[in-house]
Amino acid sequence: MENQGNRARGVCFCTGPAGGTKPAPRRRVQYPVMGGWMRNLALFALAPWIALHAAGTSPAVVVSAADPAAGVTADSLATVWGDHLATVTAAATSMPWPTSLGDMPSVSITDSAGSRFQARLLFVSPDQMNLWIPPGVALGAATLALPVTGLPPGAGTAALRNVPFTVQQSTPALFSIGTTGIAAASAVRVVIPTHFRSDVPVFQCSAGGTCVAVPIDVGVDAPVYVSFYGTGWRRAGNNVTVTIGGVTLTPRYAGAQPEFPGLDQVDVSLPISLRGAGMVKVTVTAGGVTSDPVTIAIQ
Repeated sequence: MENQGNRARGVCFCTGPAGGTKPAPRRRVQYPVMGGWMRNLALFALAPWIALHAAGTSPAVVVSAADPAAGVTADSLATVWGDHLATVTAAATSMPWPTSLGDMPSVSITDSAGSRFQARLLFVSPDQMNLWIPPGVALGAATLALPVTGLPPGAGTAALRNVPFTVQQSTPALFSIGTTGIAAASAVRVVIPTHFRSDVPVFQCSAGGTCVAVPIDVGVDAPVYVSFYGTGWRRAGNNVTVTIGGVTLTPRYAGAQPEFPGLDQVDVSLPISLRGAGMVKVTVTAGGVTSDPVTIAIQ
């Protein structure tokens, strides 16, 4: 893979977390419908979960797609991990995402109010399923129900497998590039007073897939604006802050990313005080909950 500067690696709807190590070969499917660099966002980089799952964790669980240590909210991206979820591997190829995929005829969510919703499926495989939890799901205890697969779609009646989880108000989680911890982010420099805009590399990846952070030059007369991507903070409203290298910032925007259902975006301007900071941690705090950190490099 060539150096990609401001673009992240291919969207990975994988049987194993992007960049991780599993006994079985990792399968990658490029997601074709998103425009610009977002088409290549490395979603579902769930490397921290590998050790738990590979060790034989058999009960299915529902976690944030960006961070297996984080929970889920309504209108967010989630991953289901477990054994024998499906018997085939399949990825959605267009939006709106389907309610059935591969040999998974449907996945339903019953919320704390007793209302029932159909999850939209992005990817299914024997041990991983990526989905979009729809808007409108009530807070509190919920149940995800999926058929025990093995029969062809539409053949016979499959028993249901019920997976309990909790829908929370705010569970901010940031996407990173593979196992590096480097933020899946984009940046732009705006030259004052001409307002000329140019892309700023946040990371680059070699042909072999090794990714490194690219130091960002924080200019006086050319401020740099960075967009971080994740899920789980759109319901926090204006109660969102970003902390970079110990400096807490009020974002210019925090909410839904408009192209990709369930994906959230937060935009900040890098302050001059961070010049020379080197590798710094980035967290998002939403509704009083702070995400696990990702990193960027500042020159």
